[in-house]
Amino acid sequence: MKKNIRTALLAASTITAISTANAVPIYQSNQVTLYMEGYFTAHMVNTFGDTTMQDGASRIRFGLNVPAYDEWDTGFNLEWGVRAINAAQDLVIQGDQQASPGEERQSLFLRQGHAFAKHPKWGEFSAGKQWGVYYEVTYITDWYNVSGGLASGTYGLNSDGGAAGTGRADSALAWRKAWKFNAGEFKIGLQYAAHVADLEISIDDFAGPNTIMECPPGDCEYGISEGIAAVYRADIGDGLFLGAAYNRVKLDIATQNGLVFDTSNGERRLIRDDIAFNSSSNDWATAVGIYYGQEAFAKGFYGAAVFQRSQNNQLAPAGSVVGITNFFDAKGSESFLSYTWGRDNCYSFYGGHNLLVSDDPEFDAALVEADKYRLEQYYLGFQYRWNERVRIYFENAFDGSNVVAAPEFDSFNAIGIRIDI
Repeated sequence: MKKNIRTALLAASTITAISTANAVPIYQSNQVTLYMEGYFTAHMVNTFGDTTMQDGASRIRFGLNVPAYDEWDTGFNLEWGVRAINAAQDLVIQGDQQASPGEERQSLFLRQGHAFAKHPKWGEFSAGKQWGVYYEVTYITDWYNVSGGLASGTYGLNSDGGAAGTGRADSALAWRKAWKFNAGEFKIGLQYAAHVADLEISIDDFAGPNTIMECPPGDCEYGISEGIAAVYRADIGDGLFLGAAYNRVKLDIATQNGLVFDTSNGERRLIRDDIAFNSSSNDWATAVGIYYGQEAFAKGFYGAAVFQRSQNNQLAPAGSVVGITNFFDAKGSESFLSYTWGRDNCYSFYGGHNLLVSDDPEFDAALVEADKYRLEQYYLGFQYRWNERVRIYFENAFDGSNVVAAPEFDSFNAIGIRIDI
């Protein structure tokens, strides 16, 4: 798919049934319960030589639960991301901060919007924008207060993972079911996303110097995607988690009406509108994960690791390659470790890493600088839980990324606060 194509993508915490332990009831009756949940977080960050106050992954969520017949529980979840500190910020250092393309500068943007119906025997069905089943595995390392989530494939394509279905999947239908045993719990998730998202394709020097070929709007797009995840939580010590996930989405990069423009003298002049090409392929990602402990920031030790392989699920910065797309195949790993102690478990040290490298000989050969894409960050932080709803944290990243990833990632020092609703 990559040969002779240079592209820019114009696409278009915790799982779907988020715990309501800290939710604030707004209205209750015999028929419905309406509640609000979320948090505000902001941090002072020093990176790229500047110190600025930045929004964290603040969000607000409204949920409605409606008991139905025969043990069925139905309802909906609506969640918005909030930018209260700087509505026009350009810096994004955490995967979970990502909005869908086109929403990056909005002060309020949709993170989730889906309906659900669940039953003790038949499982949970959900429809709409929601956490993909892929996240059933990759969430285990996505606990950093400032950064993280950069190498698991969840937030691929520099987005919230909506078009691919790995993150907050767009237009998704999902089914999840858990079975409890004496030795633990086994859970499976299936997902189908019937949607399209446009791809903007441009090919430099297609018909000679100073020419560009583009795919007409609506012809090149993301198509239907499918995902599956399976996890097992074993009652061994403080708890052992094993999980695997796979997600695939069809890339339809084909047209009979490709547009060729002459760009001489800095102007665009249409010279052809009948170019045919077909470079369709798949965007897929697979991940395996393991953790030991109760949960992140719970009393005692928690250690988690995720490993992923992917195809066409990552984008290098614009201008990184010549003559081919900036999609690339990759392999990556993430880890998150925490140790928590003290009265009410108020003190936590935590750390880990994110590592993402290209695994694509064709892409590597076309790089303008270096011989691979390499994003490499190591984290070390401390968190103090003031009370059940307020935490203060210090987080540092030590960046070892190479020149290809350097325009987007750097070392940082941060101090911040999070207040839960």
